[in-house]
Amino acid sequence: MTKKDTITILEIAKMSGVNPSTVSRVINHPEMVNVKTRERVQRFINECNYQPNPFARGLQTKKSKIVALVVPNFTTLSFAKLARGIQERLMESDYSMVIFSSHEDEVLEKKICKKISELHIDGVIFASSMMPNYDELAYSVAKVFIDRDGSKDGIDTFILDVETAFDKLIKYLVGKGHTKIGFVVGGEESYSGLKKIAAFKKAMNKYELTIDDNKIVGAFWSSKEGWNATIKILEDSELPTVIIAGSDTLGVGVLGAINFKGFKVPEEISVVGFNNEPGSESMNPPLTTMEYDDYGMGKEVAEAIIRRINKPETESITKIYTMNIIERSTVKGIIDKENDI
Repeated sequence: MTKKDTITILEIAKMSGVNPSTVSRVINHPEMVNVKTRERVQRFINECNYQPNPFARGLQTKKSKIVALVVPNFTTLSFAKLARGIQERLMESDYSMVIFSSHEDEVLEKKICKKISELHIDGVIFASSMMPNYDELAYSVAKVFIDRDGSKDGIDTFILDVETAFDKLIKYLVGKGHTKIGFVVGGEESYSGLKKIAAFKKAMNKYELTIDDNKIVGAFWSSKEGWNATIKILEDSELPTVIIAGSDTLGVGVLGAINFKGFKVPEEISVVGFNNEPGSESMNPPLTTMEYDDYGMGKEVAEAIIRRINKPETESITKIYTMNIIERSTVKGIIDKENDI
């Protein structure tokens, strides 16, 4: 039998001598079809390599078996291992994943929510750096939040303990003799950006360090923006001895800008990243960074969205993830520098 690139459920029904609804039952509820008919229909499905359209199936069954992941943008690797964990767990339960980028734009995020509803997608995982605006999202769509608190609205929440992370990091840097600290953060007005700035300032105050707002510069979570932000910091009359990058992707730009300006890392300026993104261990020099179990979080987030889709009345959960320092080669203590003289 000649196979077509695209074959419809109507054609499968005609070949099998049954109604399209019978073909649908064979695909979605085979136990409802007698064995002889089911085997005949399944034979034509296999011969024609028929693949059900998940969106059409969503219209019929109200379940598409598709989950959307909304991230800030596609240019950062911060969500790479997280997305892999989500996808692997979803596929274990026969769910597929689509990814949308909000570009830190509230209007675009609303459009994404509307599109998710139109496509009858079962659930959405918000890892966007904006505070989710889901007014356009259908009530039936399951929701999970990453790195923002939705517990008051009964939404499953997975949060990074950024406050403790910055406390650990500033304490570590102070122990190395650093007191002049710059910070290249993501979008200054994004939810995650504001959260990191607040945690950074709290830790700086705790360890009685001077906060220089000229050395806290926003960037759009890309290496290019990290470069531009670092150039601004380095144009100041008083240079920092260390620059913290809000992500390892930003850290690429920070390292590049420092080298471009003729400074050596870490001999003259140290650098710390965030999220231990793929490739950070291969940078030149290898990047000291903060890490958390992003792959494991992805698995648990996927588990939560599947549970929320199938049991929407289940009590919501909140889980907090700790971050730890991975020491590599981009931080050198002030005392170490003095000993080198």
